[in-house]
Amino acid sequence: MRTLVLCSSVFAAVSICAAQGPAVMGAGFANPFPIAVAPGQSLTLFVQPGAGYDPSAPLPSVSAVYWNGSTGETMPLLQVNQTEAACNVPPNSGCTNLLAVTVQVPFDAPIVPSTISNVIVVSTSVAVSINGATTSYFGVQPSQDHVHILTACDLIAGASPAFLSYRGVSCAPVVTHADGIPVAAIFPAAAGEELIAYATGLGQTNPPLTTGHPAAQSSPTVDAFNLDFNYRPNALATEPLSTGPVPLFAGATQGFVGLYQINFVVPPAPAGTLPCVDFAVLPLEASNAGNTVHSNLTVSIGSAFSFDGAGICVQTPPVP
Repeated sequence: MRTLVLCSSVFAAVSICAAQGPAVMGAGFANPFPIAVAPGQSLTLFVQPGAGYDPSAPLPSVSAVYWNGSTGETMPLLQVNQTEAACNVPPNSGCTNLLAVTVQVPFDAPIVPSTISNVIVVSTSVAVSINGATTSYFGVQPSQDHVHILTACDLIAGASPAFLSYRGVSCAPVVTHADGIPVAAIFPAAAGEELIAYATGLGQTNPPLTTGHPAAQSSPTVDAFNLDFNYRPNALATEPLSTGPVPLFAGATQGFVGLYQINFVVPPAPAGTLPCVDFAVLPLEASNAGNTVHSNLTVSIGSAFSFDGAGICVQTPPVP
């Protein structure tokens, strides 16, 4: 079974690295606590194994529980890695020998009602057990969806080495051409071309997915998503309007656990759009300059509950 593994170099950390027992130090995309989660979301938890842990020994026995407000439900374990091999732990965190524990949030997790409210309606939390010793529970905020477009700072089992070679900038989004080649300055997208962005946290699909099982088909999401296209250089994500364009497809990626894809068509670039810089020929000092064009189109996807964006490179119109 192919599995999805997520690790982020940006996570919330707490100063309990010297704890005798295991402790959850943070989670991917979790700053601050509580972290937002969606049904079926793949979630990486960073765990301090506790005193006596030997990083040179085989990986310990690991399990995780999702408390839904009344009962605890075991979360499928997708991957366990030592952080030295899977994630970039901030050097000032004071934490060493962390475990990156990737789990899937149950699809039957209670969620915020179908409103635009972000208020927690039940007390939900997660905990991790290392060799039978369990961490304290820490809170999570369930929502209908919690979109995150994958980046080069996320670890995906079996990811193409070509993506890292052509990403050009750190944490570049995982957006590809139809043939799987990453969109980058060296391979920009063309107007009218269909691209694929890969993401997590898009929630349940129709027909529904089953927790811990690869998607049997590319089923569309239950939630409706809209798009926003911003041709300003290096633009941040923008919350799409409910009247904005919609993706060609937003749903589960067949054969994977917790992985979604968004298929969309690149609109024509307006006159005057600046081209992305080819990092293969640009000196390092210049590539870090504040006016360097890392992306000239930011594609955002969102619903009434969450949104995220991906800065990519597209071909610019010819100069008259």
